[in-house]
Amino acid sequence: GFFSGYVSSTAATAGFGKQAQAQPALLPSAVGATMLANLASLSLFVPILLAVSPALLSEVRWILLAAAAVLALGAVFGLRRGRTADAPPTAETRMFRIGHALGFAAMITAVMVVSKLLGQWLGPGGALAATMLAAMAELHSATAGVANLFRDGMLDAGYARWAVVGLIATSSLAKSLVAFGSGGKAFGWRVAIGLMGMTAAAV
Repeated sequence: GFFSGYVSSTAATAGFGKQAQAQPALLPSAVGATMLANLASLSLFVPILLAVSPALLSEVRWILLAAAAVLALGAVFGLRRGRTADAPPTAETRMFRIGHALGFAAMITAVMVVSKLLGQWLGPGGALAATMLAAMAELHSATAGVANLFRDGMLDAGYARWAVVGLIATSSLAKSLVAFGSGGKAFGWRVAIGLMGMTAAAV
């Protein structure tokens, strides 16, 4: 569950949801594995912010730690409850794909360029709107966009912290919808509660 989040936590959420719907006995483990995948995804904030704006990482470190703690607790709770299942769910995806890595780099570059252009044209509000929309599909490219705005002085520290929280909330909403669509109400509600708990901890 954890390492699938490095490839795509959204795809992992959908995959675990399908497995939970096909094998209801795996529901607790699938939810726990989904929390682990999202924990891995959250951990990618660190290298991205270190590369783009280390100062922003210092500003949001407690936000990320609080969010990570909630995801870790949710993962432990789900996996412990699912210990009686015959086999734990696994994400149906390879760990590394060149195409995915190139697409990831291209999307990060595109969001950074678009957010900077919108920032010059519409101000910080327009740039943030672009990054929030991007977070619905790809959290990490949106994170790089916010870091770029902060580095260039278009966002102050307080605004940037709230922007990071907003990215987490937007991504959580999108993944919650994916969880409902792929795994039904039982899986969807449990994942949504975990992700919204993560968001609340980050505030």
